Amino acid sequence: MKSIMDLHTHTIASGHGYSTLQENIMEAQRMGLQFLGLSEHGPAMPGGPHEYFFSNYKCIPRQYGNLRLLCGIEANITDDKGGLDLPEHLLERMDYVIASMHPPCVTPGGREYNTRASIKAMQNPMVKILGHPDDARYPLDYDELVRAAKEEGVALEVNNSSLHPMAPRMGAKENIETLLSYCMKYQASVLLGTDSHISYTIGKYDAVMEIIESVQFPRALILNYEPENIHGLVNIKL
Repeated sequence: MKSIMDLHTHTIASGHGYSTLQENIMEAQRMGLQFLGLSEHGPAMPGGPHEYFFSNYKCIPRQYGNLRLLCGIEANITDDKGGLDLPEHLLERMDYVIASMHPPCVTPGGREYNTRASIKAMQNPMVKILGHPDDARYPLDYDELVRAAKEEGVALEVNNSSLHPMAPRMGAKENIETLLSYCMKYQASVLLGTDSHISYTIGKYDAVMEIIESVQFPRALILNYEPENIHGLVNIKL
């Protein structure tokens, strides 16, 4: 089966991406995707766009032939209360919200702190995806995390970029395997994301698919393959 969506991508607007939105769109079309997500880092990320960037999505066309563009955000979790770095009134205007932890935006805590921060963020009704919960710098209780994601209806991301040999995230392979084992136990859904910072990786999941296949993770729990799954990942009516 071929993925029809990639909801975790960045452009030059992130401050550390290397492609334009137009270049990402063109690559998504070339890959035959039906849904492409624009998910720039929130303002707390050094070099990230100002709040005004997210308030001006109205100017971006959403349909490009057979490709639907979704304009969202990878919001930064800022504390163990699930705080995010975009005001609520702007979060409510996003097509979708990924919540993630990044070292410049929240100091890594212990397993209990990180798990509580992630779960509190997932309890925000705007948050539909928890980004890259695979970084050993942020230890997590995967049993508790997966049960909470299942309860809140939030997709846990399996991040292809985390597996890059030069990725700063630590322990990603082992943590993804552990995450997937609990997702199978609790029948919790995952979303494959490229976390592309350049157009060439849009829609490409080679590294994560090696793990998916090695642990025999059921395709039915992967949201990327059926177009109707997009409705549970966005805050808008399509």
